[in-house]
Amino acid sequence: MQLIELDADLKKLKGFARRQDKITHKREVLLPKWQPIVDKYLADVAVKEIEPSDHPIFSRCIIWLFDIADFGRALEFAFKAIELGQPTGIRRNWPSFISDTVFDWAEEQAENGHSIEPYFSQVFNRVVNDWKLAEQITAKYYKFAGLALLRATNGDVKPTQVGDISALQQADGLLEKAASLHKNVGVKTVRNKIDMRIRALEAYGSQEQS
Repeated sequence: MQLIELDADLKKLKGFARRQDKITHKREVLLPKWQPIVDKYLADVAVKEIEPSDHPIFSRCIIWLFDIADFGRALEFAFKAIELGQPTGIRRNWPSFISDTVFDWAEEQAENGHSIEPYFSQVFNRVVNDWKLAEQITAKYYKFAGLALLRATNGDVKPTQVGDISALQQADGLLEKAASLHKNVGVKTVRNKIDMRIRALEAYGSQEQS
């Protein structure tokens, strides 16, 4: 009966023409309705009252949480879904869906001078250590992590405004790793700028000592 009701809710959701109306409906109607069912499922699994099983409501709530940008709860649930072997209910698997969704969000946040943490680092750690994604995806995560160390407060990437040589070297190491994974990732120009900035800072330091 729950799945029949969920299907009816999904059909109603498709009736909204505007994306923002869909997001509002997910936040104000669908998640308050369905998330308590997911919470109970996870609680029962945790105390071993039930065995993990395919749970379409759980999967759908995760996607809705990402859609409304509740990344804290979305990632908590998504990582648990991977642990339990929960299918996504869509064409992509969880690592692919999570990495693409969080990357797009982080890119927009960074360009507007907003923080990307802690969510970017949580996913970056999984991309690097746990998930077997295409090299292009892993490379763009390394590149983005490197560029994040070079961003000014307005979101622009400016190695010339970084005064810490160790931070510049760390950024360059991340960009070098990105290039090793995917040669067309596009980091050559910024790495040249990093090198020039390091040389300038080293030269300035030498002058001060003399």
